Amino acid sequence: MRIPTITKPAAAVLTVVLLAVLFIQSTLSAHAADLLVKGSLSFAPSGELGVIASGAAEDTLKGCLARIPEVASAGQRMLAEQTCADEEKTRQVIRSAPSF
Repeated sequence: MRIPTITKPAAAVLTVVLLAVLFIQSTLSAHAADLLVKGSLSFAPSGELGVIASGAAEDTLKGCLARIPEVASAGQRMLAEQTCADEEKTRQVIRSAPSF
């Protein structure tokens, strides 16, 4: 029984095809993840006044927690709550610092 051999040009073509397939699959999964993220984000109307950016000095813990999407998983919610709490601690330190 003879084992087929692969020539160098054939190996190069197979490598390029494999890399192309892997690239296409990773692009599709990243695009699908982007669609999920876009679907979970909510934006305030552009004409609405008093909208404060996330992480801004004027932001509040309550406002930060209110921006967490309801469809977030338990892990995403926990991470977002911890981030909001950390931002609030930073804002408190900034507020309590003496101004010169």
